[in-house]
Amino acid sequence: MKPNILFIMTDQQRYDALSCHGGAAQTPALDHLAAGGMDFRRFYAQSPVCVPSRCNLFTGRYPHAHGIRENHARLARHEVHLFKALKQAGYTLGYIEKNHLLENEEFANFDHVDLREQRPETGERKAFRAFARQRQQRLREVASWASAVFHDYSPEVTDPYLSRQSALSFLDAAHADQPFCLAVSFADPHVPHLALSKYRGLYPLDEIAVPRVPEGVLDDKAPRFKIKQRAQGALDATEEDKQHYLAVYYSMISWIDENVGAILEALERKGLRENTIVVFTSDHGDFNFDFGMCKKDLVLLDCLLHVPFLLSWPGHVAPQVVEGTMVEQVDVMPTLLDLCGVEIPFGCQGQSLLPLIEGRSKAHKDVVYAEICPPHYRNPYLTYEAFIEAWREHHDTPRHVLYRSAPFNVPGDYCKMIRTSSWKYIWYADGFEELYNLEHDPQEWVNLALREGYQAQRTEIKERLLEWHALSEDPLDQMWHKRHLAQYDRWRN
Repeated sequence: MKPNILFIMTDQQRYDALSCHGGAAQTPALDHLAAGGMDFRRFYAQSPVCVPSRCNLFTGRYPHAHGIRENHARLARHEVHLFKALKQAGYTLGYIEKNHLLENEEFANFDHVDLREQRPETGERKAFRAFARQRQQRLREVASWASAVFHDYSPEVTDPYLSRQSALSFLDAAHADQPFCLAVSFADPHVPHLALSKYRGLYPLDEIAVPRVPEGVLDDKAPRFKIKQRAQGALDATEEDKQHYLAVYYSMISWIDENVGAILEALERKGLRENTIVVFTSDHGDFNFDFGMCKKDLVLLDCLLHVPFLLSWPGHVAPQVVEGTMVEQVDVMPTLLDLCGVEIPFGCQGQSLLPLIEGRSKAHKDVVYAEICPPHYRNPYLTYEAFIEAWREHHDTPRHVLYRSAPFNVPGDYCKMIRTSSWKYIWYADGFEELYNLEHDPQEWVNLALREGYQAQRTEIKERLLEWHALSEDPLDQMWHKRHLAQYDRWRN
């Protein structure tokens, strides 16, 4: 029988937000999962925000191919994604918690659906959700870090617990003679940052290390960096504010870890573990006050693109740490289809990791790419002051409200990135460029793009980025869309 898939993902969890990766967050269940499978330590997302990132992950296609390059849309219905391919192969499908991927009508194709926005709000759950909305508003009105808080609501009304219970129900109903794919898409540790009080003692504020950022580190970066920092109110955050934000962030991850552990225990208890591929990853990271900011933005730095990727299948995937080669988000979907013996659809641009998994190769990729925003997107503001002045002219909103609502309104920049082991280059459509020597500057603090002595390196890597863009043009046309509709006819669009 084909293997099952348990696909667990979080929202906005950095690579180093696992204790097995040297991070401060305590994650024993995920550490155990990593130790029993392949821990890909150089795994990179192709987008720094939710929807494009998830579309990359589940289609195996780059953003400029599937067309989703910002959060305002969902995947086109003609696209072939992991769930569509597995349904055609006879899999039972389950999807839990955060969507940010498919149009709602497409969930009629799943056998078990438990979307966060459709969960009933009654009793204490209703009070908790009202509290969450109030904290979200605080993020808008006070500062981006200001939603972070410990609370005393019951664990049973939080989304991670409800998702755990939903996953257990799915596993209880699983049939031994039919393979399944269950996606548990935790919305945490995304904002608003709400953590159970029971974790408060796990992360004492005086033991939380806040990143030290050199003076002027944003001076030679794209203008949006300083705009975003000011718009977030990040400059107002005290050392204790930052420590509190990080303590709540880590606590949210520990609560997710506890619930992941319960799901994995149930998988073992039901005798399903040996025939189940377990994947853990996240859609993108969080600044965590790298560069003096929190949350995320439409920029292509490692703190937002470098995320965890764990793959475990006892008896089939040998435990190992993979750090000698790079892996892209788009490689996950073809890898899972390969492991399940399901045809990889035409138009998939990722590369299966099967040769690496089976030990037939030690190398996968020496370069990764990322991009964000459609081609017509530009940030027209060179300074925060110009940004605010423009908003004052066009919106009847007091300045103090503008100041705090700005995190959600900094216009995007059409930009693309290429990263090797040693170098990173970021191209912006308005002509701005960033170049980082990652061997000497892994923090991406010093932009070398305009400095003497680096013109040849900049030109070389820029040409490689251009070549990738040309070679990864979407191969699908209307003929292939029609073929895919016929090929995957079990999926109702």
